Parts: sequence; C-alpha cells; structure tokens
Amino acid sequence: MNRKGEISSINTVAQTARVTFRGYENTVTAEIPYAVGLTLNIGDRVMVAFFSDNLADGVIIASIRR
Repeated sequence: MNRKGEISSINTVAQTARVTFRGYENTVTAEIPYAVGLTLNIGDRVMVAFFSDNLADGVIIASIRR
C-alpha cells in the first residue's frame, strides 16, 4: 500500500523520519527509513510505501512537489 503524507520529524543520524497522514485522523508513523538521495524537510509532502498494514513497516520513497 502507498500513502501520501507530510514529514513531521526527521532523524538525520539514523536517516529516518516520521510521517503524518492528515486524511487518516492525523495518524503518525514510527520512525521509518527514507530512500537514499532524498533530502527532506519538516512539512515536505512525501510518498510512503508500506509492506504491511503496520505503520512501522514502510519506507519513504519520494518527495512530492507542490
């Protein structure tokens, strides 16, 4: 499953981030990894690919331009 969300926090040391999904009652992921080469900022819109229904089992695959 893929979802669009917004970066709510970034851990640059671990190369992970938390994503908030506004359309899903402001659900927030656990810290999940982001793809190599992505430069993220708080508030960026991103695409997340999940491997299961667990919000900790995903990866941020792209930044979405506004």
